[in-house]
Amino acid sequence: MEYIISAIIGYLFGCVNTAYIVAKLKGINIKKTGTTNAGASNVFISVGKIYGVFAAIGDVLKSFIAAELMYLIFDNFEAGIIAGGMAVIGHIFPFWIKFNGGKGLASLMGLILFYDFWACFFTFLFLIAVTLITDFIALGSLSVATVMTIYVCMFDERSVILPVFIILTIIIWFKHRENIVRIKNKTEIGFLRKNKYKK
Repeated sequence: MEYIISAIIGYLFGCVNTAYIVAKLKGINIKKTGTTNAGASNVFISVGKIYGVFAAIGDVLKSFIAAELMYLIFDNFEAGIIAGGMAVIGHIFPFWIKFNGGKGLASLMGLILFYDFWACFFTFLFLIAVTLITDFIALGSLSVATVMTIYVCMFDERSVILPVFIILTIIIWFKHRENIVRIKNKTEIGFLRKNKYKK
């Protein structure tokens, strides 16, 4: 029952789509702008860097707070992991915008922050490095999800945690499938240089 309650609460937290809300404050429908993705990276690219930062912070906090809240209520770390994981899923598949939300990176970082501060710190540095080297936030996202899952697989034997990260990694790869195609076709929008293919 603890896990079920944590999953429901986490999902509802995740459905609070901060990218959509932040863009609306500037009068922009994020679902009709840029990549049409309701996530912080699209806000950063299409609406403005400051707005993107606020959207990312909101996405990090909602999964972190959901996880912390369930952990405090049930005194169960795994219940917190489930809540945080479901917050990521709620962010990606929010019921109120036809289950078509963001791609999960910032919310995943919130879950990793709950899981372990230093894991979050080093995966964040890794994210920055991959994104700056490639200029693709999508590759940074996929790298973080994959590396974190490998880390959990190698160093954490708790039964619930690895399945949560595996499921989230599979979903995040699925959500980025169009980005992978665009990168391959050299049509993906650069994170810092929007028209990176133009000479």
